Amino acid sequence: MVVRGAVHWVDLDKRRPCVVVSSEEVLRAEVWQTHVVPLTSNLDRAGLAGNVLLKAAATGLATDTVAVPIGLEPVDRSWLTEAVGQLPRALTDAIDDGLRAVLSL
Repeated sequence: MVVRGAVHWVDLDKRRPCVVVSSEEVLRAEVWQTHVVPLTSNLDRAGLAGNVLLKAAATGLATDTVAVPIGLEPVDRSWLTEAVGQLPRALTDAIDDGLRAVLSL
């Protein structure tokens, strides 16, 4: 089962890590899509509006990454491959703040 705040590998433009950001209500629904925020290893992007620096220890990845909310994307759940970690609530909340900033919500 896919859960909110989970870090997965996903095949988008290339294989990359992402964080599941769909609500629990959406994730319980029998639909094929979920929403993800891609992660980048380009730490220079941490200073851009809405982006969130994620330490490797929090993601389960080998290196620090940056969540890029402007890259929010609906994906087929079957594209989510290996689950590598689960973000703490504070980081999921920070990504939510980033989504609100880039979407002007």
